[in-house]
Amino acid sequence: MRGIKPGRYIEGNTVIHRLDPRTKLIGCLLLASSILLGYDAVIVAGAAVLLIGAYWLAHIRLDRIIRRMRGLWLLLGLSFIFQCALTEGTVWFEVAGVDIAREGVVKGGITVLRLLVLLFSSFLLTMTTPPIRLASGIEKLLSPLAGIGLPVHKFAMLITLALRFVPVINEEAAMVSRAQRSRGAPLHSRKASVRIKSMSAVLIPLLAASLQRAGDLAVAMEARCYSGGVHPTRTKGLRCGRADRISWIVMGMLALLALARTKGML
Repeated sequence: MRGIKPGRYIEGNTVIHRLDPRTKLIGCLLLASSILLGYDAVIVAGAAVLLIGAYWLAHIRLDRIIRRMRGLWLLLGLSFIFQCALTEGTVWFEVAGVDIAREGVVKGGITVLRLLVLLFSSFLLTMTTPPIRLASGIEKLLSPLAGIGLPVHKFAMLITLALRFVPVINEEAAMVSRAQRSRGAPLHSRKASVRIKSMSAVLIPLLAASLQRAGDLAVAMEARCYSGGVHPTRTKGLRCGRADRISWIVMGMLALLALARTKGML
């Protein structure tokens, strides 16, 4: 149980926690759009610095999250290796008969950093925003679509529940896996066929627990008279303050800078 569980809400009263959920949602979209416009090291580095500053303001230590993400480094490593091997350019060195270009190493490093920024920005959103306020923010942003008959409130609640229970299911899968290994399940066998067959010992209990959790959630929502109406009662409304306006300015400048560099203006 070492470290912080990525994606799970952490109660706090920091500047980032007090931001309007709409600000954080739009900020994540602008951050993702900025770094996906192109392989620009300046924009990606700027987004990474902003994200590190946001974690510092939220009093969330990144090293504790990284400890819980050991499996992710394999994916990042493979992304880096494929970019290095498949990108053509000035040959830097050779590994096992494969020419590694200088441009490939740079592109691979930027790719890994882009993936980390996307992942940690979503973590920051869910770790500093309560599920109810996150649902309210999504509903407010999508409220214009209600005019054409779309069930915006139900859609917002669906997204919120999905974001809320992804880290819970991940933790439950780890617990089931450890329990099955203690009973002798060959989950770490050297043979891939044995590992695939033994995964049923994890997937079946995990599916059963997920269905049970969904049923308990439905009963709890019915007990609280939740009907999925378009006009729910809220104890606290959404309001943007000075910190939200500053965040809009900073994220807007980053997006404009990314757009300008993509168009060759800078």
